[in-house]
Amino acid sequence: MIRSLMMASALSLLALNASAAEGENKLASCMIANTTPTQKSGMKQLIIQALQENKQAATESFLKLTFEAMSIATTQCGMSFADVQTPAFEAALESYGQSLGQEVMKDALRFMDIPVD
Repeated sequence: MIRSLMMASALSLLALNASAAEGENKLASCMIANTTPTQKSGMKQLIIQALQENKQAATESFLKLTFEAMSIATTQCGMSFADVQTPAFEAALESYGQSLGQEVMKDALRFMDIPVD
């Protein structure tokens, strides 16, 4: 009986984690789908400033990009301002940043006529 309860508890936790991850992925996908050239340009600036080791400018670009991502999430993706400080939003923001950075790098490679998938 105790073993069954422990298994049921473990399975319900796994289901909650999977559901949370699905929500994070959905939010990140929505944010990516609603990205404008402004956010892509902001990511380019963030990368350049970080590579040039200009910490102040990179931090400013990062904060601006984060604010714009919050704006996308709240105006386009159904997230409330109360959700901004949740781990789910932080995880979605991380996924969004990674995807946007990859997109910027792919654009750079295409610009140099280097094939990308």
